[in-house]
Amino acid sequence: MSAKEEPKAAASHTRIKLGYSSLACPGWDLPTIVTSAKQFGYDGIELRGLRGDLYLPLAPELAGNADNVKSLLRENGIELVCLGSSATLTAARHRDLSKAKAEILDYMELAHRLSCPSVRIMLGETGRGEDRLTVLGRLTEALHSLMSAATRLNVRLLIENGGDFSSATDLWFLADAVNHPMLRCCWNQCQGMTLLERGTNSLPRLGSKIGLVHVCDASFNADVLVDYKLPGEGDLEVARQIEILKGMAFDGYVVFEWPRRWVDRLAAPETALPAAAKFLRDCINEKQPILTAYKGDKNAPKFITPHKVPAAG
Repeated sequence: MSAKEEPKAAASHTRIKLGYSSLACPGWDLPTIVTSAKQFGYDGIELRGLRGDLYLPLAPELAGNADNVKSLLRENGIELVCLGSSATLTAARHRDLSKAKAEILDYMELAHRLSCPSVRIMLGETGRGEDRLTVLGRLTEALHSLMSAATRLNVRLLIENGGDFSSATDLWFLADAVNHPMLRCCWNQCQGMTLLERGTNSLPRLGSKIGLVHVCDASFNADVLVDYKLPGEGDLEVARQIEILKGMAFDGYVVFEWPRRWVDRLAAPETALPAAAKFLRDCINEKQPILTAYKGDKNAPKFITPHKVPAAG
């Protein structure tokens, strides 16, 4: 490449897929969620509650209707990416921890019936006066105890950063300590930003341990979330996150999370979902330049210029 030539754009061969969470549309039924995903250009959906039901194993549209659900998804070409649970595994009391495990197992059984590949849980908080390392140890033991069921059901368990464990270091510690192929991480940059942790550090640190990425945007005042924003309108460098994932050859789902279930003043799903899909799809499809360390060939051979021989006259 000569000094005057610019790097050419490489063709995009990314395998990143795009989904959205049902948090964005708490009033929609399952057929509306699925057909809207197809209409707005998503590849899949994550269910985090369905209409009024946060506990999905008891949701009438899912319980006992696995074949109908799978047919609905198949007919629309939409994948069920993940089931989101409210369970955490940080409880110190054995009875509370057993209850949380039972809830996660209920979700995993439902995911198996629906041919859904993963169940996502949050990490939770430390108890009063508890040491973080003690709680991380308890989390490790609890997660490890669920791996046999995950293997039997062929349902991957995803742990999402949040609460008192919002950093990529916490996620990496747990994934490395459990060290099982059925446990992966769900990275949420909104949570990471509460520790002023940028995706440029977190995503490469987690690397192949990432099983899912939750994407939303927000404005921040230092480490305080001020307001949620559509992707590209806040402080979370969403386009840069997608660029990093592409560079890592990430081949999983980026799921748009718009928490309208908790913040009802946010834009309606009919507005937010197509806008987010366009922005994120453009980021995913954007061609990346071929990077070079220098302009021109630094090691090009340098030949001695031969002396001119006078012409015979």
